[in-house]
Amino acid sequence: MGLEHATLTNVSKLPQADPIAVQFNPTEYGIDRGSSYAELQVPGLRTPLLQFVRGEAQTLTLELFLDGTDKRAGGGLSLSSLMGGSSPDDSVEGRLKDLRQFVQIDPELHAPPVCLFQWRQVTFHGVVTSFKEKYTLFDESGKVLRARVTLSLKSYEAVEVQLREMKLKSPDRTRVRVLREGETLASISAEVYGDPRLWRVLAEANGVDRPRFVPAGTPLYVPSL
Repeated sequence: MGLEHATLTNVSKLPQADPIAVQFNPTEYGIDRGSSYAELQVPGLRTPLLQFVRGEAQTLTLELFLDGTDKRAGGGLSLSSLMGGSSPDDSVEGRLKDLRQFVQIDPELHAPPVCLFQWRQVTFHGVVTSFKEKYTLFDESGKVLRARVTLSLKSYEAVEVQLREMKLKSPDRTRVRVLREGETLASISAEVYGDPRLWRVLAEANGVDRPRFVPAGTPLYVPSL
């Protein structure tokens, strides 16, 4: 299958920037997904308990192509024009410069911007974590006419969007958790039950006689109310 058109757009600021036109080989691209679990070491058990900690960001890996040989031959519409972009420099070097913004710190954001990758029905919001350039063709003066850019992006969503989409049906009731440095039975009961006064429930469930002196790293059984 031949090369198709795709775009990357800086979506961190308004008004939204013009899309950067690229060519994309749709025969292969990959998305990695995963979840993070903590191992809780409980004395007397054969294997540790696994406690869900958080979901991990999806990672998209793809290879983009930039071709400027049509401009050397002259005539025809540029790729940027075909894709609705209006980059002032539609050369390969110009588009490479535009793409590099996604791994450079924006002075207003204090971080690289979030980008939107679009190809056919595929859309991916994320931040670029890896950016590799490879130049494959030059003209007589050494100007780059063709280049490949290998990107890795990690998905990005604002906190309020994630909380709104979770739609949790009931409060989390973790069965076993480890006491972290600085935590107390009262702070854990406030977290899991919504009331710090229920620390006695944890103390009784775990046989704790001196609740102020429970060392960090102690596994605690958290019963449901």
